[in-house]
Amino acid sequence: MKPKECVLTAFENKKPERVPAIIYGGGVWTMKHTGNTFQGLIGKPKEMAEMVIRVNEEIKSDMVYVGSGYNNVHLQPFGGRIKYRPVGAPDLEEPLMNTDEDLERLKEQYPDIRATLASDPVVQTIWEAAQLVHDAIGSEYLVSATAWGPFSLAAQIYGVEKMMQDCFRKPDLVAATIDWAAEINYYFYEPMIQAGSIEATAIADATASGDLISPRMFKKYALPGLQKFHEKIKALNPSVGRFVHICGDTTKSLEFFPEMGAHCIAIDMKVDLAVAHEKIGDKMCIGGNSHPVFVLNNGTREQVIENAKLCIEKAGLDGGYLLLPGCDIPPGLPVENIFAYLETGRNWKY
Repeated sequence: MKPKECVLTAFENKKPERVPAIIYGGGVWTMKHTGNTFQGLIGKPKEMAEMVIRVNEEIKSDMVYVGSGYNNVHLQPFGGRIKYRPVGAPDLEEPLMNTDEDLERLKEQYPDIRATLASDPVVQTIWEAAQLVHDAIGSEYLVSATAWGPFSLAAQIYGVEKMMQDCFRKPDLVAATIDWAAEINYYFYEPMIQAGSIEATAIADATASGDLISPRMFKKYALPGLQKFHEKIKALNPSVGRFVHICGDTTKSLEFFPEMGAHCIAIDMKVDLAVAHEKIGDKMCIGGNSHPVFVLNNGTREQVIENAKLCIEKAGLDGGYLLLPGCDIPPGLPVENIFAYLETGRNWKY
């Protein structure tokens, strides 16, 4: 089986020839490792693609991500002001909404979401780089691109703290903002799927974390946005993999994950993989969940390998499982540790 076939087989909650092994995102790490910057690659799709390809020649992740770390920049074409930093992903300087009327203003100002995204130089760069990456290594590796999930993107549009408060005070406005965010998510991916340049979506709904919202709030607000997004992707091309990561301790929300419409959920390191496997492992593929700092960054090669094996033993013995860190990897993580971690999965045959 080719690397991407291992991942896609696991996505179907089946048993591939071996354990699929991937990182999640890795944009900040990749920039630091290669000496590039997020701002410096804008308008340079060839250089962005070459960076992704070169790094994966080193670490051999079964799944690669184009545009990882640019998630906030997806709001730039809608008036978002972006701040680039020497180290770290670009930030949105301030929310797009200041009043209750601003959502309707944004919809009126940007009625054609796809065209608005297409006008942005960063989005153009990612779209073009994805095609170049797929042309080069897409026959072997699963090519994807990253974005915030609908709840998290809406929180950037709305303002995180204000949206959390308005989940109670203005539920209709919050729901409408999440719905619009899901549309932005979809139209970011649609051209790449239509072009065949990616074969999986990969969204991180970090603000839907169990550390920030209750299971009841997840079901009411985060779940509908995820369902809408994945239903639209499935309708566009049902063979495209649908992959989600949600940060924090989501143990109490696990029961809702199979309803998201995703093939696979990447579990945060705060969740016991054995518990996740017991609760939802028969319903969908799960992935995870070594600690990216305490284990992968700070551990010895032997400790990294031991922890990878422990994760597989907890949740991966019967397939439908991806070995990957419990969240994005830190910028200083030794490449030797990443390679050893992923190699452990590649060497675990079923």
